[in-house]
Amino acid sequence: MLRGETRLSDLRTDKDLKHKDIANILNIKKNTYTQWEIGRNDIPILKLNELANFYKVSLDYLLGISDINTKTENSDINFDLLCTRLKSLRKEKDLTQSQLGKEVGFHQRTYSHYEDGSNKPTTFKLLYIAKYYDVSFDYLVGRSDNRVIQKGK
Repeated sequence: MLRGETRLSDLRTDKDLKHKDIANILNIKKNTYTQWEIGRNDIPILKLNELANFYKVSLDYLLGISDINTKTENSDINFDLLCTRLKSLRKEKDLTQSQLGKEVGFHQRTYSHYEDGSNKPTTFKLLYIAKYYDVSFDYLVGRSDNRVIQKGK
C-alpha cells in the first residue's frame, strides 16, 4: 500500500477506536487487522470495501492514492464490472494479455483469469493495475464511474 497504513490508523484514531473495535466490526481477529494497518499483510478487497463503507471514504483515499477525503455512501465491489474494465483498459492500450502480463509482471494466465472473473485479484495486485493504467481504484472495482484519481488537498 502507499500511505494506506497511516490512513487506516488515522481514520481509526479519529473515531477513538482501538484495533479490537475495528476487528470486531469486520468480524476478524485483532491481530489480522493490526497486520493490515501496519501494511504487513494485504487486505482482502471485500474487507477493504467494508472499511471504506464504515469510514464513508473512497477506496482511493483509504489506500492513500488520493488525499481528497471524498465522503461516499455505502458501495459494493462490482466484480463483473471489474472484469469488463480490466479488459477494456487493456484494449485501450492495444495490448494482448501476454504483453500486459509482461508489463505488470503477472503471468498471462493470471491476468486472463482476472478478466474472465474466474479468479479475483488481491488488493495489492489491483492497486498495481490501477497505478499502471493511472485510473481510480474506485473506478476499477466499480464503485465509481470516474476514472480520474482526485489529487491534491
